[in-house]
Amino acid sequence: MTANPVAKKAAPKVDLDSTREKLGRLGLVHATDHLAETLGEAVKEDWPPHRFLDGLLDHELRVREERRLKTALRLSGLPTGQTLGNFDFAFQPSVERSRIETLATCSWIREKESLLMQGPSGPDETCVGQVTGRSVGYG
Repeated sequence: MTANPVAKKAAPKVDLDSTREKLGRLGLVHATDHLAETLGEAVKEDWPPHRFLDGLLDHELRVREERRLKTALRLSGLPTGQTLGNFDFAFQPSVERSRIETLATCSWIREKESLLMQGPSGPDETCVGQVTGRSVGYG
C-alpha cells in the first residue's frame, strides 16, 4: 500500500484534565472551573487561540473582582440592604439627590479628595454614608 499524500492530519487531542491541573497549579481556580464551557464556546464560534485565552482570563479576573468586593463590603461593617436604589429621598428631604448621586460616582476618590459629612445628629449622615460606602466598589 502506498501512503496517500493528500490525507488530512488528525487534529491533536486536547487533554482537559492536564490543562485543568496546570491552571489549578497556577492558582487560576475559576478559569479551571470555566475551562470546558469557554472551550466549547471557542470551538462553536471558531475563536482564534488568543481570544480563547483572553476569555478564560477575563472570567478569572471577573470572579476574583466580585469576590474581592463582597469580602470588602462584608469586612466594612456596613449594614446590608441600604443602597442608592432603595434610598428614600422623599423621607429625607434635607438630602439632595443630585449630590448623593454625584458622591456615588466616587469621582472624589479617584481625584484623591476627602469626604466630610456633617450635620445635626440624626439618620441622614449614617444613611448617606452607607449608600456612599456601598457605591465605592461599584462606582
